[in-house]
Amino acid sequence: MALIGYKEAAHRLGVDVSTLYNWVSIKKIPHRRFTRRCVRFDADELEAWIRVHRVTVEPTP
Repeated sequence: MALIGYKEAAHRLGVDVSTLYNWVSIKKIPHRRFTRRCVRFDADELEAWIRVHRVTVEPTP
């Protein structure tokens, strides 16, 4: 289990860190909270979350 911080997680997700802060506050994304200000993300769980929330786009005819 590799734990990563906000900056790396936001980079992997392709979102701003502020968006990630919001997602954590509304519990939209899996995370580990060690203290009030110390939040980390399991890299494997993050990859799984990305796969589950993938939107498939079908080509237009």
